[in-house]
Amino acid sequence: MLLIWFVVLALGGMGSASPPSPYKGQAYRSLPDTVRFYGPRKARGDTVVPEVRIGLFGPALKPKLGISTPQMALIGRSLFRGAQMAVEEANSEGGYKGRPFRIVHREVDGPWGGASKEMVRLVYEDGVWAVLGSVDGPNSHIAEQICTKAWVPVVTPTSTDPSLTQVNDPWLFRCIPTDERQAQALAEYIFRTRGYTEVGGVLLDDDNENYGRIGMREFEQAAGRMGHPLVLKVGFKLRQTDFSKQVELIRKTNPQALVIWGTPEESGRFVRALKEAGLSQQVFGSSALAVPIFLKAAGRWAEGATVVYPYDPSRPDSLTQEFNRKFAKRYGEPLDFYAAYAYDGMRMIISAVRKAGLNQGHIRDALAGTRDFPGVTGPITLDGSGNRVAPVALAIVRGGKFVRVE
Repeated sequence: MLLIWFVVLALGGMGSASPPSPYKGQAYRSLPDTVRFYGPRKARGDTVVPEVRIGLFGPALKPKLGISTPQMALIGRSLFRGAQMAVEEANSEGGYKGRPFRIVHREVDGPWGGASKEMVRLVYEDGVWAVLGSVDGPNSHIAEQICTKAWVPVVTPTSTDPSLTQVNDPWLFRCIPTDERQAQALAEYIFRTRGYTEVGGVLLDDDNENYGRIGMREFEQAAGRMGHPLVLKVGFKLRQTDFSKQVELIRKTNPQALVIWGTPEESGRFVRALKEAGLSQQVFGSSALAVPIFLKAAGRWAEGATVVYPYDPSRPDSLTQEFNRKFAKRYGEPLDFYAAYAYDGMRMIISAVRKAGLNQGHIRDALAGTRDFPGVTGPITLDGSGNRVAPVALAIVRGGKFVRVE
């Protein structure tokens, strides 16, 4: 009996042996082949649902005392407006086989457990066919974990956390370049194009937000690979207004340039404090700074700052210009990339539903096959891991506006 047991174990091991890994030690890179889903693809009511519900998992549209900030509410409104425009346009074209698309909005603000409950309600109570969300890494991870178990596709419009697509999840797709790609583009420009050698890092370092730590880690690694380790790293907190300690550390170290990875309002306040203190370091930043919130917080001191530019409203493409015109006419407020990416992400979901029908597995397959999809943020092609394949653009602030760096 013991001998038979050993033979079974040996055969089981032989049968389950994995093929050689194609990554050769580079676990966190885009997959060479598409991540596939091999489960069943069961429809659940193509002929009976009166409307096609699509989830929106994002910030509240109004700030909540002690829970969400005004800047998160602004981002939430942008996300909702972009998604809403896409749904309204689709419904004016007949919706899905004569049935309207409808957004079901669940808020991510508050503690992790609260956001998880809202995501569970979205999937199991509201019965959505796909989810657009969220804008940041932690809440996008919540959406990913729940939707993977429920077999509901997720399109995250603006979360740049690389780890979202490093787990080979076949149900998650991303519209925006990751922190890893942004960091590499900034490092190339700062060290090779501009010729700086002594650069410091400034990051959001808050217990409730990991965006700054993740992004700065990626930039620090990219800088190290180019032979220019950071000479300084300083952090700041959410809602911080006094940056005197950070400014004094920078004065003592005196780097040639600074790279900021943080929330737009606090980053803008930091830039203002830096320049008002008489320091003249060139400022660079991640995509989070490419919004009106940063320009307003920094004021005239934003002039000359160079940031990753995820959305160029001056693109001559007719789709982009029509979107800009409609958004301005409807809302009368500055357009930011959150609205543009939400618009594109929702249009991707709607297109996938129309192509695949009301079947989550087939909708997932349609999203995974996205190639040259016409977006207002540019053509959208997804790689095997669900990440968008696109060049990373930069912009410099000139006259209070972002102007693309050619």
